[in-house]
Amino acid sequence: MGTRRPTATVILLALLLSILSCYSVVSASAIAPPLAARLATGKRKAQTVAADAPSAVEAQSAAIPITPPSESPVQDANSNNAVGATAKAASSNPIIQLVTYVKDSMVNFKNGLGQMNLDHRRCNDIRTKQRSFAKENGFSRPRGVKGIQTGGITYEEYDFLRKGLVDRNKLFAVGMVMLCLPNYFVYYLWSFPDMMPSPFLKVKDMQEVSRERCHAVISTLLDIEKGARVAPWTAKLNPFGGKATQRAMDRLGNFVNVGSATLEEYGVSGPSGCKVILKKLRNEIYTKDEPTKQRKLLAGNVIPKQFMKGLTKAISADPLNKGSSFFGISPLKHIESVTLADEFIVDQKVNIDSINSKLLSEACSARLIGGPGWTDEERKEALLRWLKEAEIKPRAVVKAGGEYYNGNLARAAMMGYNALDATRDSRSDSRLLRSLYQGQVNDPIKMIENA
Repeated sequence: MGTRRPTATVILLALLLSILSCYSVVSASAIAPPLAARLATGKRKAQTVAADAPSAVEAQSAAIPITPPSESPVQDANSNNAVGATAKAASSNPIIQLVTYVKDSMVNFKNGLGQMNLDHRRCNDIRTKQRSFAKENGFSRPRGVKGIQTGGITYEEYDFLRKGLVDRNKLFAVGMVMLCLPNYFVYYLWSFPDMMPSPFLKVKDMQEVSRERCHAVISTLLDIEKGARVAPWTAKLNPFGGKATQRAMDRLGNFVNVGSATLEEYGVSGPSGCKVILKKLRNEIYTKDEPTKQRKLLAGNVIPKQFMKGLTKAISADPLNKGSSFFGISPLKHIESVTLADEFIVDQKVNIDSINSKLLSEACSARLIGGPGWTDEERKEALLRWLKEAEIKPRAVVKAGGEYYNGNLARAAMMGYNALDATRDSRSDSRLLRSLYQGQVNDPIKMIENA
């Protein structure tokens, strides 16, 4: 028995390394931290020492512009390891393939831990910068999520802090599972791959995200229509609830009629269609009395449960939106996270043009805006319209007095419309579903002329 336990431990570690090697190592931030850039520069300088003086000067002068600041040394190391692994894997010797696989797994695991350390250091630097800003303005930086909202940093640094917070929560969850359930740790990684910190998180293709969101939209439409026509099976368990069931079906049927009539109106397409949707719901979003807790939580009869279920699927299609949740983040929690980001952008007067392409794509994906093939200009226009309708205009209405604003309801409605409009987009990944919306788009006259 004394000799079996070390063997089992070695096998468990080997399985852990093999699983972690399946995930591409990427930084938790939208761009690589400055410490990582300095580390990469140090590595290049160390490599040029062994060369002769003229070649060293040329290499050093050419090394800096070669590696852009958006790449981390961990990613460079992984790309080199991947090339070497591909070259060695071409060998037909199974022993060489096994040794190469184990070696690459250990290197990727080590690089991932190194990247997490670099990300943690940069988070500390950003928090120090916020504390200095708060001290200069006569207040102290709060702890937790409220502290991240403190100004004095760029949107890029703000996004980095938020991702760092998610990574720490994921790391805590992984550590607890490893300590409390060591025998089931491998199954935990297999079942919840998105719960790994971002240096070990597998990047999901935008085409796949678009396809899953299109399927979520179609399944939600089917569920809503079925709920308006067919009573749920649970209604048979209560023989005295027939009237309540019929009222619920009538409300859902009215939701179908109003939604269909709204989508058929002229101009309800593209990012500008959100304005029409919010205009239809103005009496629900802006009220004379303060919204109740039930309305703020979007519970009860405020929004159909089929709509909220579909919104959960669309949000969780992108792993970056799930946070540290196991089975997918709830729409309300995600809306609160988006609300904090909107408030930071508006309060700090962030210039949308200064946001890089990757962060812009992630920001739009969090709001279910657009999809694959969208240009940066389209995303900027859609994000500006979102901020205007969800944050800037409501502040002016509330400041004028007399009305209360239910931001959760407004953002949920806008996200639902954005997901539906992305399905109708000609660049979405689900071509068969897209044909249901578009029909015959070819001009029959041109088809006859080209025949």
